[in-house]
Amino acid sequence: MIPPLAPTFEAALRDVRAQNPRFRISAAERLGEPLPERREEAIEGLLTLATDPVGAVREAAYEAIGELGAREALPQLLEAFGDAHLGARQAAVLAAGRVAPNESAATIEALLEDDRPEMRFSAIWTLSRFGNARPERLLIGLNDVDDEVRLLAVECMGELSGEGHVEEIAALLEDPSDPVRFAAATALAALGDSRGASMLRAALANTDRAFDAAISLGNLEDHASLGDLATLARHRFRSPILRAAAARALVRLGDPLGAQVIQKIVRSWRIEARQYAVQLVGELGLISLLPDLARALGRSSDTERPVYEATLEQLALQSTEARALLASMRQANHSA
Repeated sequence: MIPPLAPTFEAALRDVRAQNPRFRISAAERLGEPLPERREEAIEGLLTLATDPVGAVREAAYEAIGELGAREALPQLLEAFGDAHLGARQAAVLAAGRVAPNESAATIEALLEDDRPEMRFSAIWTLSRFGNARPERLLIGLNDVDDEVRLLAVECMGELSGEGHVEEIAALLEDPSDPVRFAAATALAALGDSRGASMLRAALANTDRAFDAAISLGNLEDHASLGDLATLARHRFRSPILRAAAARALVRLGDPLGAQVIQKIVRSWRIEARQYAVQLVGELGLISLLPDLARALGRSSDTERPVYEATLEQLALQSTEARALLASMRQANHSA
């Protein structure tokens, strides 16, 4: 069925009590984005929808409360951890972490030992993204009986720089779940530990894993993977974004082929690949590609400009030419 058009704010307030649940869901989504002076009305409407008999409506209400940052709704969100609808209770956990990360932390941490795997999953996700995320909070998840929970826990440990827990992560290189083993290898690489490097090298041949493997091997500056990365970077029929990731690793390994491949992709007509390559120019400090960057900038659309601006800000620390181009770009933006 075709979803209803997004209602106006006034219509959303009326649709809080609409007969059709699709309209009540649309109302919740719209009430999550009120004008500042209508915030109280939006919260009142969302709290009504949070008691809706339809689980999908409650889920939409909790999500909107989180987006709105409605701290006033925290008691209702905490109570909703026991909601009968799976999506609704997961949305309530995430929303609680967003609106009151410190006040809700203890209650969310308690979910790490909950009987419901989806709640343990939601707790790990929320704790890793809101508040003062600490890797030690997530250690229990590394030994969870559920594969998806262990997978998320080890991914988050890598993102949170859990250097003090590399042994616990390394133990998962022997996990019975293949995705968990691979996640452990990438997490270790993010922490500068090469024990999963052989697994990452093997993953370069796997379409679904090659990008993450290339990024991880670049982080490790793994010289044993140089040949495989060069082959991938040169491969005409692989994704240009994947080739750019391999090129990034080559640059970090000191191979000039990496900058050559990134240069070609900066010139590419494919916007997603070009934007990624532009980001890499800044990340890797490739001052030599500044002329190519300037030409690409001249052909870019307005929506691409923030990517160029961020890259030029990075290069401006090393290059007067980059500073001049950045100033010129900002002046043009201001005049437009």
